[in-house]
Amino acid sequence: MIRQTRCPWYWLLLSLLLMVSATPAFALPTLTISSPASDGVFVLRGDQMDGVAGLDLSIGYDSATLANPRVSIGKMVQGMMNAANPGNPIRLAIVGTSGLKGSGVIASVAFDRTGTSPGVVTLVTGTLIDATGKKLAMAQPVIVNPSAVVAADDGGAGTTPIGQEGRGDAVSAGGSPVTTRPLMVGGTVTVPGQETATGQDGAPAKEIVVPAEVQLPAQGVPPVKKRLRTKKAQVEGEEPPLDREENPPPPEQEAPTPPEAPAPPPQVTPPVAITSVLDRFKSFQGERTPANLMTLFGQDAAVYRQIPAVAIADGKTTVTLVITMVTGEATPSFTFSGCTYVSHRRTEAGWEIQARPKRDVVRADVTMLYSGLKQEFPLTVVPRVALVPGKPRPVKESDFQRFLNERGTATRPRFDLNKDGRRDYVDDYIYAANYLVRTGLQAP
Repeated sequence: MIRQTRCPWYWLLLSLLLMVSATPAFALPTLTISSPASDGVFVLRGDQMDGVAGLDLSIGYDSATLANPRVSIGKMVQGMMNAANPGNPIRLAIVGTSGLKGSGVIASVAFDRTGTSPGVVTLVTGTLIDATGKKLAMAQPVIVNPSAVVAADDGGAGTTPIGQEGRGDAVSAGGSPVTTRPLMVGGTVTVPGQETATGQDGAPAKEIVVPAEVQLPAQGVPPVKKRLRTKKAQVEGEEPPLDREENPPPPEQEAPTPPEAPAPPPQVTPPVAITSVLDRFKSFQGERTPANLMTLFGQDAAVYRQIPAVAIADGKTTVTLVITMVTGEATPSFTFSGCTYVSHRRTEAGWEIQARPKRDVVRADVTMLYSGLKQEFPLTVVPRVALVPGKPRPVKESDFQRFLNERGTATRPRFDLNKDGRRDYVDDYIYAANYLVRTGLQAP
């Protein structure tokens, strides 16, 4: 029988087992929020964020200790489309066209502190997606709240700072030494429960107490007695003095005013069906004249407006979409088809979205997702074409009418502007849109 310690396969198998056990598991993306300086500024950091292309985050905080949140985007997500709603909880949406890499600061939130407390963040939840829109699993977010600040006593002498050991002796007003004993207090590290993967139930928040010592009188030692200022005796017939702090005048009896009812949340604007100009050309059954076709470019939808009304799709020109809709408290998300995102901003009336149509497209749209609803905004875009072939002169209405009259045959179409082998409504749409741009006419 061969002993195991002398068999070469035994040591090889043992080394392989050690290597496998020491190999770490696949690291999930992790969000951590903390206040390093305990000054009301909380930093949200992401670790192992490879492949993350979108974040929808909520950050809750204690409104008794923190107020007026101001969100700043970190270097890790600069260049990505982002929007923040500074409520409670704070909503932060970040979307990009490609995934992140590595770790870094996602955002920082600066609060105004109320009182001496450094503030408490109570909740961090979120959803992560990749560049294809697929939801990604993530680890439970970690909240590292700063330790509590201990204020000075009435006599002006502050207590021992947090983190120092209370081994010294305190001297009372009468000069007698008073021994002290440490009391364990301090900040908390809160891990809120959240569903981060399929089949994983949210667990209640776990709290880890980080101890710190504060000086308190030892047991059995009488508390220090303080001298209190006494009042002068009142002379007979003299009006009693008014003590501003201890003896305020009784308030006048007034009828209590009922509390104001909170204002109801604004009703979101329901989505409406908007027919694109291209689809109007497709369904138009009237006589095709320049005047009749010009009326198809009117912007009759009250919920949005395109500036300029007609855009040339040369890959450089941008259009601005002015949206006048109530979308609720949460920031909506936008998707783009036939165009690319440039910028966005919130306005008093709604939103302004700037997009760049792709080269030579005839159909593009922007879709807005808000409060569980979807609204599509078609854009009026066309490629640039020559309206008077071979003649360097301004286009006239007679040229437009000639284009409409000369259609060619099915095998040899005339003025096939989009090069699809057919002369149809798409060619009429392209010519009419270019005619509006070249002549500077306004759509009716």
